[in-house]
Amino acid sequence: MIRVLGLLLLLCLASTVEAAPSWNVGYREITVQDPLTGEPFPVVLWYPTTLAVSAPLFVTGALTLCRLPTILCRQIAYEMPVAPNAPVATGGFGVIVISHVAGGMALLHRDLAITLASQGYVVAAPTHARGRGDDVSGVGVWVGRPKQISSVIDAVLGDGALGTHVERERIGVVGHSNGGYTALAVAGARPTPSAEGVHCREHPDDTNFCGFGGAATRKAAHEIGQLPELRDARVRAVVVMAPNAVRFTDEALAKITVPVLVYAAEKDDLTRVQYHGERLARTVPRVECVLVKGAGHYSFVTSFPSVLRIIAGEGARDPDGFDRDAFHQVRNREIVEFFNRTLRPGGDALAMGAQPRSCRPH
Repeated sequence: MIRVLGLLLLLCLASTVEAAPSWNVGYREITVQDPLTGEPFPVVLWYPTTLAVSAPLFVTGALTLCRLPTILCRQIAYEMPVAPNAPVATGGFGVIVISHVAGGMALLHRDLAITLASQGYVVAAPTHARGRGDDVSGVGVWVGRPKQISSVIDAVLGDGALGTHVERERIGVVGHSNGGYTALAVAGARPTPSAEGVHCREHPDDTNFCGFGGAATRKAAHEIGQLPELRDARVRAVVVMAPNAVRFTDEALAKITVPVLVYAAEKDDLTRVQYHGERLARTVPRVECVLVKGAGHYSFVTSFPSVLRIIAGEGARDPDGFDRDAFHQVRNREIVEFFNRTLRPGGDALAMGAQPRSCRPH
């Protein structure tokens, strides 16, 4: 019995060491120009540093510091255990760009960003510029978002402090909802503007998705002409969460050659599993798909401060019984492990067709 307890203790200690952060996390902001309009948009950077974090940083959604007493900042601002403007640690690091949901902003996936940075990645999260269209459809989304991701990668590679630390063969993208569309487009799937209309005619039961954005969205998609090349060959792996996959034909999705990790939400009534996550599991050649039991569309967003939950509305709510924070602890580790496998030289890049062609329950 003593020997068994000793073994269990060793396993627990090993697990704790494995999960312990390798780095402290630095934080700063840069500005990048929208390649369509030339307008600036903000990008938040998290990165490995050896500088100790003296106190949590409280930042508003507008990326300004909260200067009220800590007890009030915790209610209205986003709290992060980061060192602002810290020097980057010595070493070579991968790059991950995170693309947010429609109507979102750079800090929505801060817990994932901090976890990735603590494990040796430079993480960049833009607040997407809307370009010549709204945040649901139009050229500003269809073309603008993928082009903005490429511009963010350019900015990180050219950054005076970070660029020399970046391993340029280790670049990945994470996207949620419309950010999932963005990640799939830069990964090599060419969108088809008419695909949404075809989907909605063939699936009149998909009322939430087809009604999202209303007639203006359908009109904007209809008016988009020939799309330019959106693939960014520097992107070597992507993670998509509750992705908008309807904008791609099966043939387009089959042309993605990089590894893809899909998270689908069981109770998602906007990007329903059968039309998005399961479809990716069937069509993308190198794919892993996870069905998150009990999750909703917005369960992939980091929890909001208490006061902001009211403002965020549906974005802050989960289906009854779902623990968003507990899920994120598991998901963040899984995403780190996925990028560690697929972005390292000679790593497991997911063989073509080797994975089950459906989503496994989480």
